[in-house]
Amino acid sequence: MTREFLLALADLALGIPRQLLAFAARKRRLKAFGTLRSDPIPTQPSAPDSTQSTAPQANTQDRALRIVLSCGDASGEAHAVRMLKELRRLYPQVELHGFGGQELAKQGMQVWQPLADLNVMGFRDVLAQLPLFFRCVHRFAQELLDHPPDLVVLVDYPGLNRHLLRVAKRAGVPVVDYIAPQLWAWAPWRVRDFRRADRLLTILPFESDWYARHGASASYVGHPLGDGLQAAAASEADLPPALAADSPPTTWVGILPGSRRREIAENLPLLLEAAAILQQRHPQLRFVLPHLRASVDQQIREALATAPVEVLYAPGCFHRVMPQLRAAWVASGTALLEVAAHRVPPVLVYRVSSRLGAWLSRNWLAVPYIGSLNLIAGRELAPEHLGRHLSPQALADDLEARLDGPTRASVLDAIEELRPAFGEPGPASRTAAILAEIVE
Repeated sequence: MTREFLLALADLALGIPRQLLAFAARKRRLKAFGTLRSDPIPTQPSAPDSTQSTAPQANTQDRALRIVLSCGDASGEAHAVRMLKELRRLYPQVELHGFGGQELAKQGMQVWQPLADLNVMGFRDVLAQLPLFFRCVHRFAQELLDHPPDLVVLVDYPGLNRHLLRVAKRAGVPVVDYIAPQLWAWAPWRVRDFRRADRLLTILPFESDWYARHGASASYVGHPLGDGLQAAAASEADLPPALAADSPPTTWVGILPGSRRREIAENLPLLLEAAAILQQRHPQLRFVLPHLRASVDQQIREALATAPVEVLYAPGCFHRVMPQLRAAWVASGTALLEVAAHRVPPVLVYRVSSRLGAWLSRNWLAVPYIGSLNLIAGRELAPEHLGRHLSPQALADDLEARLDGPTRASVLDAIEELRPAFGEPGPASRTAAILAEIVE
């Protein structure tokens, strides 16, 4: 515990110097990124093949496998739940302990601390919760000492999980990190911690090669979005009547400004201006804003009340709205892949009002694109509008090109080819198979 506390303090003290060194090497890192090899897109879940193994195989149906799991936010917990369901096909008696939330508790996990329900995000939140995180590290270390598990599984959440990884390896416990952090973009020095894992499971096709070049054992399993896509709409609210009826047929354009208050404040006014321009060109178009986060409902309603164009608000809906859309403006993030998974051509937008933030967004990360769809494609399928001074006219132009014509056709063809990498089931079962391989 004391060691991890000192290491955490050292990380804080060295944070700025390391960032500066990484920035100084940005051109070299960008060049290296361009040489990364992409793994083939997975097509079918793999399963352990006992006929090809010389090691004696345990009867997994009878084995009471003990796993310690850590995830710190709601999205990570959702992925962990789906992985656990697949693992129980192999190990019906698996015991799960660790850090998660209510959804994992419903699956029978003994939750030591409901970190996924707290959903701590951002530098200020992390600082405020440092005492909690240190208690988690202490509890984790003590549990590994008192009740050694067969395996530790870390799901995303690298800030805490890298400390747990170090503790687990010092205790001699195998570790798998599911959804390996995107260190290639923002913190390459942290790979020295994560390469100690017995296996890193990556979700983008080029990540395994990057980790391998840095001495890690990594396997590409595909993006976990695909596992939950089919069931996502079932828990959502009903469509607004105007969308549900859609008679006569209407051409709908999606406005997806982001899920956080700051993102909505930055992006939504700009997108409403772009929508007004587009409607002047195509009066038949209609616009819809789907959203799932109730905490920003009032903010969105207030913005739409004074909008220069009529926008249908669809609270409690997202995936149910997607099949109705012809195209969409999307704030950067997982939503970009979600929109593409529904075969909707996206245009990426992320406005940053501060001078420093805008400069950093363009010059700090060592990647050619910020959109995950573009990173998977290796080219700009979704035009990226990023920075301080963004043009509503340019946003309207790019979306207009995706309503009809050759640009729309070529984008949809490319999305269909790439869709197995992020829009189809399989990552959870592939992950479960790798966990079984490691414990056996």
